[in-house]
Amino acid sequence: MSKKKLINPISKDLVFAVVPALTLRKSHTEHYTTQSAPVHLAKGRHHGAHSGFGAAHIWAEHKSDILKAGFYSESDVPSYVASILASPNDIYFENRKTARNRVNAVRIVTGTVVLEYIRTIENQVEKPYWSIVTAYSTARTKGVLVGHM
Repeated sequence: MSKKKLINPISKDLVFAVVPALTLRKSHTEHYTTQSAPVHLAKGRHHGAHSGFGAAHIWAEHKSDILKAGFYSESDVPSYVASILASPNDIYFENRKTARNRVNAVRIVTGTVVLEYIRTIENQVEKPYWSIVTAYSTARTKGVLVGHM
């Protein structure tokens, strides 16, 4: 169940944060607008170096960062992520050559969480959310500042 959403240990629900509506400029003429949407952390899967998503990927790729931050197992990844997403956070858009719309939520003191915008349809109603791809202790402020949360 790699897509199973994990509970935020601070709020005791499935939401780790809420990203406001954003306009992401891919070029001078092309842009993409997102809706305000919640941030979720999935159990995830690690496929190998720099490939995967969610808690399993974060633990496999950034275990040393997590241990240095005072968290000691994969089950602590939700707490680690919640500590980074504690507000305030700046949101940066790196226009990477990918079909996926990803942003970096950065809290300068504690690190970066990479988020991917997911559009889902339930009962003919769009219900988007931001999926946590990865998280690490370095503050990555590359790209254009597009918002705050």
